[in-house]
Amino acid sequence: MITLSRYNRLETLWGEVTQNNRIPDEIKIETEQKLLKNTVKIRAQFFDFRIKGDDLREKLTECYSTLNLVEPLLKDAANRLGNDTKLIVTDPNGVVISCYADDIIGYCCPAADIINSNKNLQNCLGRGNLLEVSYDNGIHTQLIPILNEYGEIQFYWGATSYSPIATEVSNILYLTAQLVQQRYIHLTMINEYTNSFINAIPEHVMLLDNNGRIINVNQQCLNMLQLDKDMLLGMPFDNLIAGSSLTQSILTAESHSRFKLRLWDRDVSCRVTTKKLITTPYGNQLVLLFDRIDSKEVYPAVYPVNDDDFSFDKIIGNTAEIKKIKLLAREAARSPATILLTGESGTGKELFAQAIHKESQRTGPFVAINCGAIPSDLIQSELFGYEEGAFTGARKKGNPGKFEIADGGTILLDEIGEMSPDMQVSLLRFLQDKTVTRIGGYSPKKVDVRIIAATNRDLKDEVRKGNFREDLFYRLNVISLKIPPLRERRQDIPLLADYFLKRLCKENNIPVLQLDENAKRNLLDYNWPGNVRELENCIERAFIFRKGTELNFDELKINTINIKKNKETIKADMEQVEREAIENQLRLCGGNITDTANAMGITRQTLYRKMKKLHIKRKDYLFEN
Repeated sequence: MITLSRYNRLETLWGEVTQNNRIPDEIKIETEQKLLKNTVKIRAQFFDFRIKGDDLREKLTECYSTLNLVEPLLKDAANRLGNDTKLIVTDPNGVVISCYADDIIGYCCPAADIINSNKNLQNCLGRGNLLEVSYDNGIHTQLIPILNEYGEIQFYWGATSYSPIATEVSNILYLTAQLVQQRYIHLTMINEYTNSFINAIPEHVMLLDNNGRIINVNQQCLNMLQLDKDMLLGMPFDNLIAGSSLTQSILTAESHSRFKLRLWDRDVSCRVTTKKLITTPYGNQLVLLFDRIDSKEVYPAVYPVNDDDFSFDKIIGNTAEIKKIKLLAREAARSPATILLTGESGTGKELFAQAIHKESQRTGPFVAINCGAIPSDLIQSELFGYEEGAFTGARKKGNPGKFEIADGGTILLDEIGEMSPDMQVSLLRFLQDKTVTRIGGYSPKKVDVRIIAATNRDLKDEVRKGNFREDLFYRLNVISLKIPPLRERRQDIPLLADYFLKRLCKENNIPVLQLDENAKRNLLDYNWPGNVRELENCIERAFIFRKGTELNFDELKINTINIKKNKETIKADMEQVEREAIENQLRLCGGNITDTANAMGITRQTLYRKMKKLHIKRKDYLFEN
């Protein structure tokens, strides 16, 4: 059994080995009494199986912190052994993750299945005993488990050879395993202190090693990236940067260098505020502090509006569906009640909102905000404003929020379904008393603002899922108007197409072009998932690539649509099968990520990525105590 010794004693003994090339007598005695006398010996059949390619790269990334710990000592110790013996490091499942011989990395220890299926053997190894495996092909392996503070195996430190392991090798294995165990605990303590320190910093913090790989991040950074910490550790910082590799320039340029982080659905501009190179017992590390650049530089969230261009007369359509919704919207405009506009993307919800504002005869401005385009931690200041000195980077004399700017007018909260839960609470409070208090301020201000909310989501379904507050939904849903999709008012398609075409001809100062019957038929046959916005883009594209006066819409033929639908159906079916497989395995494993990934033959990082894509939550499958 391995016992922890004082740091100086172990380092001194290892220094004697490296300098004098001699094993101290006390290590020989301890090896015999504490290691070899507590050896668990098993025989196993050898299976030639090796992880390769992307799976191996993901495995090594997953084990990056372990590799950082062991590789300096592994390289030094490997030079003390003969050519027929290799020092190896394996993960808890027996996969070789480090060896001074690259051709061994990725091989799976066949004895791992025996260990994982034998509870008594696991308990024995959990006490730090040596495992000696003899394979039927003549290979011999000795593995010493490295444990965490709870006695759980984190990885194995060992040696493998085509002949029985020599006593001299066991001596080196014993001493170096004690060193690795001690360094592991020491590094764990350092990481705990580091986590506490960086999580107390309000800015986004990353720690990078000499190779530009991420070795730690604070919670602020995780919240922005929307990633689990396990997925980030070991990842090259370059993988998070939008565009070409900028890591070297960030690490060496001036403190206030800028870069863009690539999130799931957009790029975010950031600015480095502080950089500090620190020296640790495990190599140099770079502490990187950064923050976001002001949201107005990054997010086009507030739209400029020209009231003269928007009215109900400008909304084109003669079908009963569009006439009915225009009539209801005109009547709703005369009241100060909150309006909820629903409908698919591209149906014209913002156009209706501006027409309602103009019809209402309100004297204040129309202000539109895209709730999905403003980060959740900035939307509070965008809506309610802030006082001078409210936070780092706040403007002198403060800044009014959009509710103040829209006083006497109308505010459109577009993509309301994307609003964060904490912001939903603030909006609900505003709807109740119509007062705003700036961040950092104490004096509430009464404002007269007409609220119009818009969304392409089913808010009732979001309420059922727990993503949207029920009380806020009923506050917003005083008057509900559903804008019909283009496919439900097909007779309006030729009218809209003619309107867009005439406008393009006028802007380009050419005679008005006409749509022939074949073009109209192609337009009418298409399903228009992007609605009026897609139709406008389609007309503009055909106008740009026209041949003389002929506009080509052949790409919209119905057979193309059917093919596209088939592809989408197949993709949806595949995702459903994958979702069910992951959910079933998570249920069997009680939500344990490692066990689930092993059972499915994938890495933890791959499993995390698939769960994120398929919106599967681990907490839903945890065993109850």
